[in-house]
Amino acid sequence: MKPFEYYLRSELVKKSRKDVERARFLIKDANGRIDDLNLIDMEKLPKIFFEYTYDALRDLCDAVLLLDGYKSFSHEASIVYLSKKGFDVATLGKFDRFRYKRNGSKYYGVPITVMDAKDIKEFYLEIKKKLNKILNKI
Repeated sequence: MKPFEYYLRSELVKKSRKDVERARFLIKDANGRIDDLNLIDMEKLPKIFFEYTYDALRDLCDAVLLLDGYKSFSHEASIVYLSKKGFDVATLGKFDRFRYKRNGSKYYGVPITVMDAKDIKEFYLEIKKKLNKILNKI
């Protein structure tokens, strides 16, 4: 993965003002998606479950960026930025693999399995406490 500064130079991330209201909206949206996962049968709809979880995680990442005065136009940049918040390379690599898998599913018809859905759920559960700690500052 490239360093965050690469995304700034490439204008895939732009410096802006802190946007607490938009960050709150994204957090609320992400939490709503997570709540909705209780209504989705992972065994029957693994793709929907996977994409909902990924989208919630992406919303939370973008909220972190907004609170620090950045606007991202790249999923990768949003993931990489978490390194500035103490997330280790292994965690970011795992998150990026979910990004890659989601793109394959959404745009190229690559199937999402029940195991993929279980993996992203486990990943969310692993990082949610740390993300919430960062985001609870607003």
